[in-house]
Amino acid sequence: MVQAIRHHPIIAASIALTALAGAGVWGWLRWAAARRMAEHERDVAVTDHMSGAEFEQFVARLLRVSGYRGVSVSGGAGDMGADVIARTPDGRRLVVQCKRFAGNLGSPHVQRFAGTARDIHRADVALLVTTGRPTAQAREVARRCRITLVDRPELARWVSTQVFEC
Repeated sequence: MVQAIRHHPIIAASIALTALAGAGVWGWLRWAAARRMAEHERDVAVTDHMSGAEFEQFVARLLRVSGYRGVSVSGGAGDMGADVIARTPDGRRLVVQCKRFAGNLGSPHVQRFAGTARDIHRADVALLVTTGRPTAQAREVARRCRITLVDRPELARWVSTQVFEC
């Protein structure tokens, strides 16, 4: 290989430059696509027309751009409240329940998640993200069960800044 490069330096340089240019174009295309997606999702109103599964993917993307690692969507039938699982930037296990709807989020939603987040899913951090409006009782249950509750206004801030800390 080294001998071939010595005998044909122009060809070797051309191959290396082509590979480097290809990698650069590929990286730029990925960056541009991510930027377009981020610009589109900066307005929390886009969540109003999403399905539950699309909202879970949306929250997963927000976690990734906010520095969370190992983000995976596990939502669906039988998920027992764990729609998204990730690691916080400092390494703690994060379990997320996503609730996309326009109405009030009542305490039963929070209670069900509280019953599975730590005992079944071994969450260090339990996060419930909703596009709805949590009732006072839901907020109290979340506080008492150490569940971080992200409501629509907090979600709008997260979407616009792409910064979130648990």
